[in-house]
Amino acid sequence: MNASASDILTAIQRGFRAQVDVRGKLAELFMDRIFDELQKAGRIDGHVWQDVDGKPDFIVRYKGREIVVECKNVRNEAYRRPPSFKVELQKTRNSMDGTPTRGYKTDEFDILGVALFNQTGSWDYYFIATKRLDRRPDMPDFLTIMQRVPMEENGYWRSDPLKALDDVLDEDVDNGTREAAQTKENGSVFQN
Repeated sequence: MNASASDILTAIQRGFRAQVDVRGKLAELFMDRIFDELQKAGRIDGHVWQDVDGKPDFIVRYKGREIVVECKNVRNEAYRRPPSFKVELQKTRNSMDGTPTRGYKTDEFDILGVALFNQTGSWDYYFIATKRLDRRPDMPDFLTIMQRVPMEENGYWRSDPLKALDDVLDEDVDNGTREAAQTKENGSVFQN
């Protein structure tokens, strides 16, 4: 970049969008560290952090399956009634042809991991299987843009990512395997 660390930090400090981008990248970094620890402990078989536009943030190999994880930050503002955090599920860019593709379809990722930092000041996360998220009433193949996130772990929102991974595997027993078809079509991100 041909700039000092001090200049880069000053630019980030003065730019709202830069701060949002850095918080997003930090959320991914700290989530990657969670997956690193789980992998070292033998609790997951592997993971890949993908930093590519149009690709999900993480692929986690768990119990022989590749599970897609999307990472987001809770927003700075919260819902008042009932009290809950909120997370925005939109991609950063529309398609090149101008069609509205910012919304996520229900089959684009298996788990949403939400960093709570913007509300708590701590890099803690809640994880939830995508099938548990709200859908748009007029377009049920798309997820609702603003999703409620509980202030305390409850229901299907899990602080333990392994519980969310198990939810996905339980879901697959009931609904078939989206991932198996995807891996067959796209190939594994893991080297066997």
